[in-house]
Amino acid sequence: MDITVKCFAAARDVLARDEFHMDIPEGTTIEVVEREIRKLSTQLAEMPFMLALNMAYPAEGTLVKEGDELAIIPPVSGG
Repeated sequence: MDITVKCFAAARDVLARDEFHMDIPEGTTIEVVEREIRKLSTQLAEMPFMLALNMAYPAEGTLVKEGDELAIIPPVSGG
């Protein structure tokens, strides 16, 4: 299944892109997708972030479906 992952703030800086596509197996949970995203970079592996699924924060165990849009949202900082 193809999903789109959008990168914001520090995640965009680390990955040097605004978005990318991932091919995941059917029945994949949000936690599995997060683990795969963290494998993309050692910096990202240690970075605190949340994943939004289709513009909402998913419950634990939520299945990701074909065509879903995820967003990597690091903590906001600044003043």
